[in-house]
Amino acid sequence: MSTAAFGHLAHLRRRPVRGLLTIAFLARTTAAVLPITLLLSLAQSYGYGRASAVTGGYTFALALLLPLRGRLLDHYGAQRALTVMGGCAMTLLTLVAFSVGQRWPWWSTLLLVTCASLSSPPLNAALRSSWRLLVTDARQLKAVHAADSILEEAGFVLAPLTAGAAVLALGAHRAYEATVVCYLAVIAAYLLAARRHRLGTQTPTNPPASDGRRRRWLGPLAQPRIRRIMVPLLVMGTVFGGTGIFVPAYAQHLDATGWIGPLLAATSIGGVIGGILYATLTLTSSHWHIYRILALAFALPACFLFLARPLWLLATLLMLAGLFVTPLFITAFLLVDATATDDTRIEANTWVGASADIANGAVAVTIGALVSAQRWDTALLLLSACAAAGVITALLTPIPAPGKGAQGTTGEHAPTGSDPVLPGPQPAPAGGRPGPVVGEPPATRP
Repeated sequence: MSTAAFGHLAHLRRRPVRGLLTIAFLARTTAAVLPITLLLSLAQSYGYGRASAVTGGYTFALALLLPLRGRLLDHYGAQRALTVMGGCAMTLLTLVAFSVGQRWPWWSTLLLVTCASLSSPPLNAALRSSWRLLVTDARQLKAVHAADSILEEAGFVLAPLTAGAAVLALGAHRAYEATVVCYLAVIAAYLLAARRHRLGTQTPTNPPASDGRRRRWLGPLAQPRIRRIMVPLLVMGTVFGGTGIFVPAYAQHLDATGWIGPLLAATSIGGVIGGILYATLTLTSSHWHIYRILALAFALPACFLFLARPLWLLATLLMLAGLFVTPLFITAFLLVDATATDDTRIEANTWVGASADIANGAVAVTIGALVSAQRWDTALLLLSACAAAGVITALLTPIPAPGKGAQGTTGEHAPTGSDPVLPGPQPAPAGGRPGPVVGEPPATRP
Protein backbone atom coordinates (compact mmCIF):
# COMPACT_ATOMS: atom_id res chain seq x y z
CA MET A 1 0.00 0.00 0.00
CA SER A 2 1.34 3.44 -0.89
CA THR A 3 2.44 6.08 1.59
CA ALA A 4 -0.50 8.25 0.49
CA ALA A 5 -2.92 5.40 1.21
CA PHE A 6 -1.45 5.01 4.69
CA GLY A 7 -1.93 8.74 5.19
CA HIS A 8 -5.61 8.49 4.30
CA LEU A 9 -6.08 5.54 6.69
CA ALA A 10 -4.40 7.58 9.42
CA HIS A 11 -6.83 10.39 8.70
CA LEU A 12 -9.75 8.01 9.30
CA ARG A 13 -8.39 7.26 12.78
CA ARG A 14 -8.38 10.90 13.84
CA ARG A 15 -10.98 12.44 16.10
CA PRO A 16 -13.82 13.07 15.51
CA VAL A 17 -13.83 11.05 12.26
CA ARG A 18 -13.23 7.73 14.02
CA GLY A 19 -15.96 8.29 16.60
CA LEU A 20 -18.51 9.51 14.06
CA LEU A 21 -17.86 6.51 11.81
CA THR A 22 -18.33 4.18 14.78
CA ILE A 23 -21.62 5.63 16.01
CA ALA A 24 -22.96 5.88 12.45
CA PHE A 25 -22.11 2.20 11.89
CA LEU A 26 -23.95 1.14 15.04
CA ALA A 27 -26.99 3.28 14.25
CA ARG A 28 -27.28 2.10 10.65
CA THR A 29 -26.80 -1.56 11.57
CA THR A 30 -29.48 -1.45 14.26
CA ALA A 31 -31.78 0.47 11.94
CA ALA A 32 -31.30 -2.22 9.28
CA VAL A 33 -32.31 -4.96 11.74
CA LEU A 34 -35.59 -3.16 12.53
CA PRO A 35 -37.46 -3.66 9.21
CA ILE A 36 -36.42 -7.32 8.99
CA THR A 37 -37.66 -8.21 12.47
CA LEU A 38 -40.78 -6.08 11.93
CA LEU A 39 -41.55 -7.91 8.67
CA LEU A 40 -41.15 -11.34 10.26
CA SER A 41 -43.13 -10.33 13.34
CA LEU A 42 -46.04 -8.98 11.32
CA ALA A 43 -45.92 -11.92 8.90
CA GLN A 44 -46.34 -14.26 11.85
CA SER A 45 -49.53 -12.46 12.86
CA TYR A 46 -51.03 -11.34 9.53
CA GLY A 47 -49.20 -13.08 6.67
CA TYR A 48 -46.77 -11.65 4.12
CA GLY A 49 -49.40 -9.72 2.17
CA ARG A 50 -50.24 -7.34 5.00
CA ALA A 51 -46.72 -7.45 6.45
CA SER A 52 -45.22 -6.27 3.15
CA ALA A 53 -47.93 -3.59 2.90
CA VAL A 54 -46.75 -2.22 6.25
CA THR A 55 -42.99 -2.40 5.62
CA GLY A 56 -43.23 -1.35 1.97
CA GLY A 57 -45.73 1.40 2.74
CA TYR A 58 -43.71 3.07 5.45
CA THR A 59 -40.47 2.68 3.46
CA PHE A 60 -42.08 4.44 0.50
CA ALA A 61 -43.46 7.25 2.68
CA LEU A 62 -40.13 7.60 4.47
CA ALA A 63 -38.20 7.84 1.23
CA LEU A 64 -40.64 10.26 -0.37
CA LEU A 65 -40.51 12.72 2.52
CA LEU A 66 -36.91 12.21 3.64
CA PRO A 67 -35.64 15.04 1.41
CA LEU A 68 -38.19 17.37 3.02
CA ARG A 69 -36.55 16.76 6.39
CA GLY A 70 -33.17 17.44 4.82
CA ARG A 71 -34.55 20.70 3.46
CA LEU A 72 -35.70 21.71 6.93
CA LEU A 73 -32.17 21.27 8.22
CA ASP A 74 -30.72 23.21 5.29
CA HIS A 75 -33.10 26.14 5.82
CA TYR A 76 -33.58 26.31 9.59
CA GLY A 77 -30.41 24.81 11.07
CA ALA A 78 -29.75 21.37 12.43
CA GLN A 79 -29.28 21.38 16.17
CA ARG A 80 -32.78 22.08 17.46
CA ALA A 81 -34.45 20.24 14.55
CA LEU A 82 -32.43 17.07 15.11
CA THR A 83 -33.29 17.01 18.82
CA VAL A 84 -37.02 17.53 18.25
CA MET A 85 -37.17 14.97 15.44
CA GLY A 86 -35.19 12.44 17.47
CA GLY A 87 -37.47 12.77 20.51
CA CYS A 88 -40.61 12.30 18.41
CA ALA A 89 -39.19 9.31 16.55
CA MET A 90 -38.08 7.54 19.73
CA THR A 91 -41.50 8.04 21.37
CA LEU A 92 -43.42 6.79 18.33
CA LEU A 93 -41.12 3.81 17.83
CA THR A 94 -41.81 2.74 21.42
CA LEU A 95 -45.53 2.79 20.60
CA VAL A 96 -44.86 0.71 17.47
CA ALA A 97 -43.17 -1.99 19.56
CA PHE A 98 -46.12 -1.96 21.95
CA SER A 99 -48.62 -2.28 19.08
CA VAL A 100 -46.73 -5.25 17.64
CA GLY A 101 -46.46 -6.97 21.01
CA GLN A 102 -50.16 -6.43 21.76
CA ARG A 103 -51.14 -7.36 18.18
CA TRP A 104 -53.08 -4.23 17.44
CA PRO A 105 -54.73 -4.08 13.99
CA TRP A 106 -52.08 -4.04 11.27
CA TRP A 107 -53.21 -0.64 9.95
CA SER A 108 -52.55 0.98 13.35
CA THR A 109 -49.00 -0.37 13.28
CA LEU A 110 -48.62 1.00 9.75
CA LEU A 111 -49.78 4.43 10.91
CA LEU A 112 -47.45 4.46 13.92
CA VAL A 113 -44.39 3.16 12.10
CA THR A 114 -44.95 5.65 9.26
CA CYS A 115 -45.14 8.55 11.71
CA ALA A 116 -42.04 7.28 13.53
CA SER A 117 -40.14 7.05 10.24
CA LEU A 118 -41.25 10.47 9.04
CA SER A 119 -40.08 12.11 12.24
CA SER A 120 -36.72 10.31 12.22
CA PRO A 121 -33.84 12.85 12.09
CA PRO A 122 -31.73 12.78 8.88
CA LEU A 123 -28.51 12.21 10.78
CA ASN A 124 -26.70 10.25 8.08
CA ALA A 125 -27.35 12.85 5.40
CA ALA A 126 -26.12 15.65 7.65
CA LEU A 127 -23.00 13.63 8.45
CA ARG A 128 -22.23 12.82 4.82
CA SER A 129 -22.80 16.41 3.74
CA SER A 130 -20.01 17.49 6.06
CA TRP A 131 -17.23 14.97 5.42
CA ARG A 132 -15.90 17.45 2.89
CA LEU A 133 -15.19 19.87 5.76
CA LEU A 134 -12.72 17.41 7.29
CA VAL A 135 -10.49 16.86 4.27
CA THR A 136 -8.13 18.89 2.13
CA ASP A 137 -8.12 17.00 -1.18
CA ALA A 138 -10.22 14.70 -3.32
CA ARG A 139 -8.28 11.57 -2.35
CA GLN A 140 -9.08 12.07 1.32
CA LEU A 141 -12.70 12.79 0.47
CA LYS A 142 -12.92 9.51 -1.45
CA ALA A 143 -11.26 7.68 1.47
CA VAL A 144 -13.76 9.02 4.01
CA HIS A 145 -16.79 8.35 1.80
CA ALA A 146 -15.43 4.89 0.99
CA ALA A 147 -14.93 4.03 4.67
CA ASP A 148 -18.41 5.37 5.47
CA SER A 149 -20.10 3.35 2.72
CA ILE A 150 -18.09 0.18 3.38
CA LEU A 151 -19.01 0.29 7.07
CA GLU A 152 -22.65 0.85 6.13
CA GLU A 153 -22.57 -2.16 3.82
CA ALA A 154 -20.87 -4.21 6.53
CA GLY A 155 -23.80 -3.27 8.74
CA PHE A 156 -26.14 -4.67 6.10
CA VAL A 157 -24.19 -7.94 6.26
CA LEU A 158 -24.44 -8.07 10.04
CA ALA A 159 -28.08 -6.92 10.24
CA PRO A 160 -29.85 -9.86 8.54
CA LEU A 161 -27.60 -12.34 10.30
CA THR A 162 -28.41 -10.69 13.63
CA ALA A 163 -32.12 -10.51 12.80
CA GLY A 164 -32.22 -14.17 11.79
CA ALA A 165 -30.41 -15.28 14.94
CA ALA A 166 -32.64 -13.10 17.13
CA VAL A 167 -35.82 -14.51 15.59
CA LEU A 168 -34.59 -18.08 16.05
CA ALA A 169 -33.56 -17.42 19.66
CA LEU A 170 -36.37 -15.13 20.87
CA GLY A 171 -39.22 -15.52 18.42
CA ALA A 172 -40.32 -12.85 15.95
CA HIS A 173 -42.19 -10.56 18.39
CA ARG A 174 -39.52 -10.56 21.11
CA ALA A 175 -36.78 -10.08 18.54
CA TYR A 176 -38.44 -6.91 17.25
CA GLU A 177 -38.94 -5.55 20.78
CA ALA A 178 -35.27 -6.20 21.64
CA THR A 179 -34.18 -4.48 18.44
CA VAL A 180 -36.26 -1.42 19.27
CA VAL A 181 -34.60 -1.15 22.70
CA CYS A 182 -31.13 -1.32 21.13
CA TYR A 183 -32.05 1.21 18.46
CA LEU A 184 -33.36 3.72 20.99
CA ALA A 185 -30.09 3.55 22.91
CA VAL A 186 -27.93 3.93 19.79
CA ILE A 187 -29.95 6.77 18.28
CA ALA A 188 -29.76 8.66 21.58
CA ALA A 189 -25.96 8.37 21.43
CA TYR A 190 -26.01 9.51 17.79
CA LEU A 191 -28.04 12.59 18.72
CA LEU A 192 -25.57 13.43 21.49
CA ALA A 193 -22.69 13.12 19.02
CA ALA A 194 -24.57 15.32 16.55
CA ARG A 195 -24.97 18.01 19.17
CA ARG A 196 -21.39 17.77 20.38
CA HIS A 197 -19.86 18.01 16.89
CA ARG A 198 -22.51 20.34 15.42
CA LEU A 199 -23.52 17.90 12.68
CA GLY A 200 -25.48 19.45 9.87
CA THR A 201 -24.31 22.99 10.67
CA GLN A 202 -23.15 24.63 7.46
CA THR A 203 -22.87 28.20 6.31
CA PRO A 204 -23.84 28.55 2.63
CA THR A 205 -20.87 29.94 0.73
CA ASN A 206 -22.20 29.71 -2.80
CA PRO A 207 -25.89 30.70 -2.90
CA PRO A 208 -27.50 30.46 -6.34
CA ALA A 209 -27.65 33.58 -8.46
CA SER A 210 -31.41 33.28 -8.80
CA ASP A 211 -34.02 31.63 -6.62
CA GLY A 212 -36.85 30.91 -9.02
CA ARG A 213 -40.06 29.09 -8.18
CA ARG A 214 -38.82 25.87 -9.80
CA ARG A 215 -35.72 25.79 -7.60
CA ARG A 216 -37.71 26.60 -4.45
CA TRP A 217 -39.99 23.61 -5.09
CA LEU A 218 -37.47 21.09 -6.43
CA GLY A 219 -34.42 22.06 -4.40
CA PRO A 220 -31.36 20.12 -5.63
CA LEU A 221 -33.51 18.20 -8.14
CA ALA A 222 -33.71 21.41 -10.15
CA GLN A 223 -30.16 20.52 -11.25
CA PRO A 224 -30.19 18.00 -14.15
CA ARG A 225 -26.98 16.38 -12.93
CA ILE A 226 -28.49 15.59 -9.54
CA ARG A 227 -31.43 13.91 -11.28
CA ARG A 228 -29.04 11.80 -13.35
CA ILE A 229 -27.30 10.63 -10.20
CA MET A 230 -30.62 9.33 -8.87
CA VAL A 231 -31.55 7.07 -11.83
CA PRO A 232 -29.23 4.08 -11.12
CA LEU A 233 -30.23 4.27 -7.46
CA LEU A 234 -33.91 3.86 -8.40
CA VAL A 235 -33.02 0.65 -10.24
CA MET A 236 -30.98 -0.52 -7.28
CA GLY A 237 -33.94 0.11 -4.98
CA THR A 238 -36.21 -2.17 -7.02
CA VAL A 239 -33.83 -5.08 -6.42
CA PHE A 240 -33.44 -4.23 -2.73
CA GLY A 241 -37.18 -3.93 -2.15
CA GLY A 242 -38.13 -7.02 -4.13
CA THR A 243 -35.53 -9.39 -2.70
CA GLY A 244 -36.11 -8.06 0.82
CA ILE A 245 -39.64 -9.49 0.65
CA PHE A 246 -39.03 -12.44 -1.69
CA VAL A 247 -36.10 -13.97 0.20
CA PRO A 248 -37.71 -14.60 3.62
CA ALA A 249 -41.03 -15.64 2.07
CA TYR A 250 -39.43 -18.05 -0.40
CA ALA A 251 -37.03 -19.51 2.19
CA GLN A 252 -39.91 -20.18 4.57
CA HIS A 253 -41.91 -21.69 1.69
CA LEU A 254 -39.05 -24.18 1.18
CA ASP A 255 -38.73 -24.81 4.96
CA ALA A 256 -35.24 -23.31 4.78
CA THR A 257 -35.52 -20.61 7.45
CA GLY A 258 -31.79 -20.88 8.16
CA TRP A 259 -31.12 -19.44 4.69
CA ILE A 260 -32.92 -16.16 5.40
CA GLY A 261 -30.00 -14.39 7.08
CA PRO A 262 -27.29 -15.48 4.59
CA LEU A 263 -29.48 -14.70 1.57
CA LEU A 264 -30.40 -11.24 2.84
CA ALA A 265 -26.73 -10.62 3.61
CA ALA A 266 -25.48 -11.82 0.20
CA THR A 267 -25.85 -8.45 -1.53
CA SER A 268 -24.04 -6.64 1.24
CA ILE A 269 -21.26 -9.23 1.46
CA GLY A 270 -20.57 -8.44 -2.17
CA GLY A 271 -20.88 -4.74 -1.32
CA VAL A 272 -18.17 -4.93 1.35
CA ILE A 273 -15.80 -6.76 -0.98
CA GLY A 274 -16.49 -4.40 -3.87
CA GLY A 275 -16.20 -1.33 -1.68
CA ILE A 276 -12.79 -2.34 -0.35
CA LEU A 277 -11.50 -3.06 -3.86
CA TYR A 278 -12.90 0.21 -5.19
CA ALA A 279 -11.38 2.22 -2.36
CA THR A 280 -7.90 0.88 -3.18
CA LEU A 281 -8.08 1.62 -6.90
CA THR A 282 -6.73 4.75 -8.54
CA LEU A 283 -8.95 5.32 -11.57
CA THR A 284 -8.24 7.84 -14.30
CA SER A 285 -11.73 7.97 -15.81
CA SER A 286 -14.20 10.63 -14.77
CA HIS A 287 -16.68 9.83 -12.01
CA TRP A 288 -19.53 10.03 -14.52
CA HIS A 289 -17.97 7.37 -16.76
CA ILE A 290 -17.29 5.17 -13.73
CA TYR A 291 -20.86 5.68 -12.51
CA ARG A 292 -22.30 4.39 -15.81
CA ILE A 293 -20.06 1.30 -15.76
CA LEU A 294 -21.00 0.54 -12.15
CA ALA A 295 -24.72 0.92 -12.92
CA LEU A 296 -24.40 -1.57 -15.78
CA ALA A 297 -22.35 -4.00 -13.71
CA PHE A 298 -24.92 -3.96 -10.88
CA ALA A 299 -27.93 -4.50 -13.14
CA LEU A 300 -26.53 -7.26 -15.37
CA PRO A 301 -26.46 -10.10 -12.78
CA ALA A 302 -29.93 -9.06 -11.55
CA CYS A 303 -31.28 -9.57 -15.08
CA PHE A 304 -30.95 -13.32 -14.49
CA LEU A 305 -32.97 -13.44 -11.27
CA PHE A 306 -35.83 -15.05 -13.20
CA LEU A 307 -33.71 -18.24 -13.20
CA ALA A 308 -32.99 -18.12 -9.46
CA ARG A 309 -35.38 -20.70 -8.04
CA PRO A 310 -32.45 -22.65 -6.49
CA LEU A 311 -31.31 -20.84 -3.34
CA TRP A 312 -27.62 -21.19 -4.22
CA LEU A 313 -28.16 -19.42 -7.57
CA LEU A 314 -30.20 -16.68 -5.88
CA ALA A 315 -27.37 -16.11 -3.39
CA THR A 316 -24.76 -16.07 -6.18
CA LEU A 317 -26.60 -13.50 -8.30
CA LEU A 318 -27.26 -11.25 -5.31
CA MET A 319 -23.59 -11.35 -4.32
CA LEU A 320 -22.43 -10.60 -7.87
CA ALA A 321 -24.74 -7.60 -8.09
CA GLY A 322 -23.69 -6.57 -4.59
CA LEU A 323 -20.06 -6.20 -5.65
CA PHE A 324 -21.05 -2.90 -7.27
CA VAL A 325 -23.46 -1.55 -4.63
CA THR A 326 -20.92 0.19 -2.40
CA PRO A 327 -18.87 1.61 -5.32
CA LEU A 328 -22.13 3.01 -6.74
CA PHE A 329 -22.98 4.72 -3.46
CA ILE A 330 -19.42 6.05 -3.00
CA THR A 331 -19.42 7.53 -6.50
CA ALA A 332 -22.93 8.93 -6.05
CA PHE A 333 -21.90 10.77 -2.88
CA LEU A 334 -18.76 12.10 -4.59
CA LEU A 335 -20.85 13.38 -7.51
CA VAL A 336 -23.30 15.00 -5.09
CA ASP A 337 -20.39 16.65 -3.27
CA ALA A 338 -19.14 18.08 -6.56
CA THR A 339 -22.56 19.13 -7.86
CA ALA A 340 -24.78 20.29 -4.98
CA THR A 341 -24.77 23.85 -3.72
CA ASP A 342 -24.25 24.52 -0.01
CA ASP A 343 -27.79 25.79 0.52
CA THR A 344 -29.19 22.38 -0.57
CA ARG A 345 -26.33 20.07 0.43
CA ILE A 346 -28.07 18.04 3.15
CA GLU A 347 -31.21 17.62 1.05
CA ALA A 348 -29.12 16.54 -1.94
CA ASN A 349 -27.47 13.84 0.16
CA THR A 350 -30.86 12.58 1.36
CA TRP A 351 -31.88 11.96 -2.24
CA VAL A 352 -29.17 9.31 -2.62
CA GLY A 353 -30.86 7.04 -0.09
CA ALA A 354 -34.38 8.29 -0.83
CA SER A 355 -34.13 7.36 -4.51
CA ALA A 356 -33.35 3.75 -3.65
CA ASP A 357 -36.04 3.63 -0.96
CA ILE A 358 -38.81 5.08 -3.15
CA ALA A 359 -38.37 2.20 -5.59
CA ASN A 360 -37.76 -0.15 -2.67
CA GLY A 361 -41.11 0.59 -1.04
CA ALA A 362 -43.14 0.46 -4.25
CA VAL A 363 -41.69 -2.85 -5.42
CA ALA A 364 -41.84 -4.39 -1.93
CA VAL A 365 -45.63 -3.99 -1.86
CA THR A 366 -45.96 -5.54 -5.33
CA ILE A 367 -43.66 -8.48 -4.57
CA GLY A 368 -45.47 -9.00 -1.26
CA ALA A 369 -48.75 -9.47 -3.11
CA LEU A 370 -47.13 -11.93 -5.53
CA VAL A 371 -45.44 -14.08 -2.88
CA SER A 372 -48.61 -14.07 -0.81
CA ALA A 373 -50.24 -15.78 -3.81
CA GLN A 374 -47.10 -17.99 -4.16
CA ARG A 375 -46.38 -16.65 -7.64
CA TRP A 376 -42.64 -17.07 -7.24
CA ASP A 377 -41.74 -17.12 -10.94
CA THR A 378 -43.71 -13.94 -11.62
CA ALA A 379 -41.99 -12.16 -8.73
CA LEU A 380 -38.53 -13.09 -10.02
CA LEU A 381 -39.46 -12.14 -13.58
CA LEU A 382 -40.59 -8.72 -12.41
CA LEU A 383 -37.25 -8.14 -10.65
CA SER A 384 -35.37 -9.22 -13.78
CA ALA A 385 -37.43 -6.80 -15.86
CA CYS A 386 -36.56 -3.93 -13.49
CA ALA A 387 -32.85 -4.79 -13.79
CA ALA A 388 -33.12 -4.98 -17.60
CA ALA A 389 -34.69 -1.53 -17.61
CA GLY A 390 -31.68 -0.35 -15.61
CA VAL A 391 -29.27 -1.74 -18.21
CA ILE A 392 -31.13 0.00 -21.04
CA THR A 393 -31.29 3.28 -19.14
CA ALA A 394 -27.56 3.20 -18.33
CA LEU A 395 -26.71 2.58 -21.97
CA LEU A 396 -28.98 5.30 -23.34
CA THR A 397 -28.42 8.08 -20.79
CA PRO A 398 -25.74 10.49 -22.05
CA ILE A 399 -22.80 11.29 -19.82
CA PRO A 400 -22.79 14.99 -18.79
CA ALA A 401 -20.15 17.13 -20.42
CA PRO A 402 -17.45 18.50 -18.10
CA GLY A 403 -18.62 21.65 -16.36
CA LYS A 404 -18.25 23.64 -13.21
CA GLY A 405 -19.65 22.04 -10.09
CA ALA A 406 -20.81 23.64 -6.90
CA GLN A 407 -17.30 24.24 -5.65
CA GLY A 408 -15.75 25.33 -8.93
CA THR A 409 -14.61 21.80 -9.83
CA THR A 410 -15.75 19.67 -12.70
CA GLY A 411 -17.29 16.96 -10.58
CA GLU A 412 -15.28 14.52 -12.69
CA HIS A 413 -12.10 14.45 -10.71
CA ALA A 414 -9.49 11.87 -11.64
CA PRO A 415 -7.01 11.37 -8.77
CA THR A 416 -3.63 12.82 -9.57
CA GLY A 417 -0.65 14.01 -7.64
CA SER A 418 -2.12 17.51 -7.42
CA ASP A 419 -5.60 17.08 -6.00
CA PRO A 420 -7.50 20.34 -5.55
CA VAL A 421 -7.89 21.71 -2.08
CA LEU A 422 -11.48 21.43 -0.88
CA PRO A 423 -13.22 24.06 1.23
CA GLY A 424 -13.21 23.50 4.97
CA PRO A 425 -10.77 23.58 7.86
CA GLN A 426 -7.29 22.16 7.58
CA PRO A 427 -6.84 18.80 9.34
CA ALA A 428 -5.62 18.97 12.89
CA PRO A 429 -2.46 17.13 13.89
CA ALA A 430 -2.86 13.43 14.64
CA GLY A 431 -5.01 13.05 17.73
CA GLY A 432 -6.22 16.62 17.49
CA ARG A 433 -9.70 17.80 16.62
CA PRO A 434 -10.43 19.51 13.30
CA GLY A 435 -12.70 22.49 13.07
CA PRO A 436 -16.48 22.27 13.52
CA VAL A 437 -17.92 19.18 11.99
CA VAL A 438 -20.77 19.76 10.13
CA GLY A 439 -26.73 11.84 10.44
CA GLU A 440 -30.53 9.43 9.05
CA PRO A 441 -31.12 5.75 9.14
CA PRO A 442 -29.85 4.21 5.92
CA ALA A 443 -31.63 3.07 2.86
CA THR A 444 -33.47 -0.14 3.73
CA ARG A 445 -32.12 -3.06 1.80
CA PRO A 446 -31.00 -6.65 2.22
